Amino acid sequence: MDIKKLTRGDAIVAVGALVVFIFSFMSFRQAEVSDEVSWNAWSGDFVPGVPALVLIPIVGAVLYIVGGLMPRPPQFAGLTLRQWGTPLAAVSPIYALWGVIGGPDGTEAGIGGIFILLGTLALAAGVIATEMVPALKAPLGLGGGGSAAPAGAYGGQQAPYGAPQQQGAPYGGAPQQAQYGGAPAPAPAPSAADPSFQPYWFSVPDQRQLVDAQTNAPAGSLNPGVWYLAVQQHGQGLLVEVDGVRGVLWNVSGIQKS
Repeated sequence: MDIKKLTRGDAIVAVGALVVFIFSFMSFRQAEVSDEVSWNAWSGDFVPGVPALVLIPIVGAVLYIVGGLMPRPPQFAGLTLRQWGTPLAAVSPIYALWGVIGGPDGTEAGIGGIFILLGTLALAAGVIATEMVPALKAPLGLGGGGSAAPAGAYGGQQAPYGAPQQQGAPYGGAPQQAQYGGAPAPAPAPSAADPSFQPYWFSVPDQRQLVDAQTNAPAGSLNPGVWYLAVQQHGQGLLVEVDGVRGVLWNVSGIQKS
């Protein structure tokens, strides 16, 4: 598992599950006549209903987060871990609400039950919103974010790459095309991987075109408001992965890093 893959959405899901677990040990139901008589979610008087109310969101959160961290998550009955965890997390608020408003006569919801309901709501919101809001798919950066060296290459200050190409201008036009961004041809020096580069997420201010790293043929386009993964420095541009397909973004001016 790669902890660098933890996203903002995963953090919301984890916090929701943690709230459910912590408050399951506090008062889930209490007597209406006295606050001193109460039961937590693990009380034997509520087995198996209330303990399951706690376990369903926690198991759903674990499956959802672990499924996103594994490079090749295993499948059970044709579904991945994340596909199993998503419905469990999504329905947990309904089960929690039933546990809070129900219960034996003469009892009422305690502080633990209320916060368990809030935790399941946060968990379900994190699972659902992550699939709809691109910003929640951006990584937390726990494993280290983008380094300062690649960031300094943006904006056209490309002395390490530009100087040799300008000197070679009288002998051919391909290096100049790579320097000025007009359909650049592959060159051995710019394609060398930067060992200090760390993948990071970014967005573009306007629509930008991706080209194939080998043929320079159009490979797709990047749209504003969507987060994309930069996996490697590629000369003056970035090697970007979109839906499993990689291409080079040469116009990196004005991009916003997460």
